[in-house]
Amino acid sequence: MNVQKWDRHAINAEIRRRGMTLTGIALDAGLYASACRQGIIGMSRPGAEAIAKALDLPFRELFPDSYTRGRHNEGKPNRNGSGNARAKTAADLDTVSGPA
Repeated sequence: MNVQKWDRHAINAEIRRRGMTLTGIALDAGLYASACRQGIIGMSRPGAEAIAKALDLPFRELFPDSYTRGRHNEGKPNRNGSGNARAKTAADLDTVSGPA
């Protein structure tokens, strides 16, 4: 079985072949107009998901190497391994020494 290797050029060609546009897909999905243009280059996961849905293809088939963090691997820890990042609190800021 020969599996199609998708890159942004092949995805764009398939969208045009089906008579669609990236802007049209984005607007139909309720996204901002450039979401799918951003999605195809790895800058908008919702845009990429809209493309996959419009083409009726699995998201991971179209974007196997993009969007490696997100819903598909929520159980994995953050890169730093802690998974417990927190914002600085006022108490943390009070301990910083500075000019009085």
